[in-house]
Amino acid sequence: MESGQWIQELCLFITASIVCAIGLQTNLFIVGVSAIDRLNRRPLTPADLLITAIATSRILFQFMTLLDLFWITFNGVGSATFAIPSAMIVSSSAYSNIWLSVLQSVFYSLKISNFHNILYLCLKKIILQRVVGLAIMFVVMSIFYSLADILTFVMTSPNNSTQDGGTNHMVQFIRYRVFLLWNVLPFLFYVVSCSALLGSLCRHMYRMRREDNVTVHLDTYYKTIKFTVASFCCFALYVSFNMFGNFLLSFPALLLVGNCFLMLHSLYLIYMTPQLRAQVIKILNVMTRAATRNFGVHD
Repeated sequence: MESGQWIQELCLFITASIVCAIGLQTNLFIVGVSAIDRLNRRPLTPADLLITAIATSRILFQFMTLLDLFWITFNGVGSATFAIPSAMIVSSSAYSNIWLSVLQSVFYSLKISNFHNILYLCLKKIILQRVVGLAIMFVVMSIFYSLADILTFVMTSPNNSTQDGGTNHMVQFIRYRVFLLWNVLPFLFYVVSCSALLGSLCRHMYRMRREDNVTVHLDTYYKTIKFTVASFCCFALYVSFNMFGNFLLSFPALLLVGNCFLMLHSLYLIYMTPQLRAQVIKILNVMTRAATRNFGVHD
């Protein structure tokens, strides 16, 4: 490897490690706030549980990403003993994050939208009452898919002489089609839920303006629209890089880009969630008072 390319790869590894560490701390904070609320016997809403579940899946993903980065940095290409379990955890947590994000989008869409057709009302009743069960189901589905995908990859690898070439090509063809379906399907669900939510909000805002209602209350609508659009952009970019990143980017660049979207979205979740934002402000106030006292003592 040339000197310039080696320096570039090293910078990417260092930057990816920093992004992973920031994202890991951010998601640990989200889970920690929920755990403290639970210990204090404060009830957690389904929205809080979904945010906590998403943060937990991202913690696993970012922790294993950091471990992979350090392993490759100090040991080169990892052995199968480390690579297979690591790939299993990374894949399971990545797809759990994707499907839980879809569930969060569907949850907000059903909770906020005000459609009145029978199908929508039945779907709303079924999903809103089974958020925890659906979250567990999506996590289990992600684990089983990741396990099947990795086992299929190992069995059809060129080093495996127990399978003939024709069978390997057929299995790889099916595996790639399932991979596309497993990424496109949640993306379509996300698009439908976001479109329904944005359509409902815009229609309601139009009615309020037409009826000359007080426009001060529209701030909440604008915040919801901004949150929905920002979350969709992060989700769409993350799924796109999950599908095509291996063909477009090197390993450290792929980890950097993927974790950057997760970190930014987690920070945005904290900013948009009043309870999490209040905890951040409280921590900053404590740190400010402590720093002020320390400087006062030194002076």
